[in-house]
Amino acid sequence: MDAATWDLVRRRFYLWSLTLTLAGAGLAGLLGDVWQAWSLVAGAAIGVLNLSLLAGAAYRLVRSVQASPQLHIGEGGRAATAWALVRWPVAALATAAVLWYMPGRPEGLTAGVFVALAAFSVAALHSRTELSRDDEQAPHEDPPPDR
Repeated sequence: MDAATWDLVRRRFYLWSLTLTLAGAGLAGLLGDVWQAWSLVAGAAIGVLNLSLLAGAAYRLVRSVQASPQLHIGEGGRAATAWALVRWPVAALATAAVLWYMPGRPEGLTAGVFVALAAFSVAALHSRTELSRDDEQAPHEDPPPDR
């Protein structure tokens, strides 16, 4: 996957996240109260941050393996390890901060995380042709017959 494809997929994810979050928050504001809508927005922000960090790590992993297939375990950068160790505690602290300091609702926060997951899935479905273009360009060889 090249950088242009990754930028396209990431842009689609952000746009779908924004669209679904605004629609969900509007619906939550109409059917519930304003704090339900703000909880959904906060949950979507936490979900988008978490999924974008995860997708970025997966993209960097694929790029490093494609650049150097003989790289052994543990020879990667320390930044990737730091992000992996920091991602979950930051998401947990952000969730606790929203629930503790904001009169938010836990179901709104959960709905927001699911909105981010749905946006990630829709963006991936819309980008499947660009993502599988690398597979079509790679030469496929039949394995040698067993003797």
